[in-house]
Amino acid sequence: MADYLYGETAVRGGDVDVVSALPWADQDTELIERKGVGHPDSICDALASLLSQAYSAHTIEHCDGQILHHQFDKVMLIGGRTEVDFGGGRFVEPIRIVLSGRVSRTYLGRDLGVTQVVEDALRGFFAERFPMIDFDESVVISDFLTSHAGPGTISGSSGSIANMFDPVEKGAVRGYEELVANDTSFCVAYAPLSPLEQAVLGLEGHLAAAETHERHPWLGTDIKIMAYRNGTEVDLTACIPQIAAHVHSYDEYKRNLDVICGEIIERLQVHLQGHDVRLSVNTKDREHTKNVYLTVSGASLSGDIGVVGRGNRPNGLITARRPMSLEGTNGKNPRYYAGFIYAVCAKRIANRIHAETGEANSVEIVSQNGGSLVDPWHTRVITRADADVVREIVAQELADIPRITDDFVSGKLLNH
Repeated sequence: MADYLYGETAVRGGDVDVVSALPWADQDTELIERKGVGHPDSICDALASLLSQAYSAHTIEHCDGQILHHQFDKVMLIGGRTEVDFGGGRFVEPIRIVLSGRVSRTYLGRDLGVTQVVEDALRGFFAERFPMIDFDESVVISDFLTSHAGPGTISGSSGSIANMFDPVEKGAVRGYEELVANDTSFCVAYAPLSPLEQAVLGLEGHLAAAETHERHPWLGTDIKIMAYRNGTEVDLTACIPQIAAHVHSYDEYKRNLDVICGEIIERLQVHLQGHDVRLSVNTKDREHTKNVYLTVSGASLSGDIGVVGRGNRPNGLITARRPMSLEGTNGKNPRYYAGFIYAVCAKRIANRIHAETGEANSVEIVSQNGGSLVDPWHTRVITRADADVVREIVAQELADIPRITDDFVSGKLLNH
């Protein structure tokens, strides 16, 4: 007999389902992608997180310690047009940052200066990441952020939902009136990372590190790595951009690649001992047509397009043969958006289970729209770890969910 539940009676937490099994079956092969910090999708993810963090900190300061309703999770980057040659280059048409989402612009009738908060955050990001770009000349902000109420709000609505984007009194703010999930969504995490996953993540981190760029000022950040393992054989393709102002000829360009490939191979030999590794780099380059990965900024900020949610998952990788969610976590309200909160929580649970029991595991958390944020609708852990230990870890991390918001606002969880 089927029945249905309506309204508040449908909002209930679920028990933690612990399944005693290996969390993934076939690991004879792996397929792993990492989009570097300068990839357009990674830039959009980072911008979305940064905007949410800056806005959250701003409203905490100016709105009685509360994070007002917002979502910056629809950022798009449209690359400009450049003229590039060995020795230098310039933007001849600007980069466009398209902001699409929703934001509260007022509180108790006071304007919050959101436009300035957004511009300051974007300006600071480009100054840090791409100091060679003149922000005023080469970046255009297209602000399509709205303050429109969504489905569920009608003329007779009351409480925080009635004035979601312009709270009329302290406490009548979504996420503070009651702490419930904003949507039905699921998030997945697993631990530990495989040796190849660790190698790919560590390699891109090394290539993006400040000390590496001090030694190689020509090295760009739009580095993309694709790795495929079959048994002990590993094929790895890397795309390595170079910054035109520091590269004055094709011979110098090629020497730079030779140097960095030597570093890559040395690292892979250390981290993938017992594997046969074959490395391919800049496979689209063609000397006779002068098709080389030479850029003004070291990133694909000319011509290319980036969008939030198409980049790395919360663990920093795109892993085709591992469990993962396609939820775009960046830019979501850090107070009660389940697609962000549960992504972080699932990752913390998975890492703790592995650290405290030594067992591999995968964690699934499913929210129910309007359900208690700290008591998810369903939680499932696949592992051979002791079920009681697992349930205790899960209970502790769920109870600690409000700390995720604090960690994000303080900058600990930004996706850079």
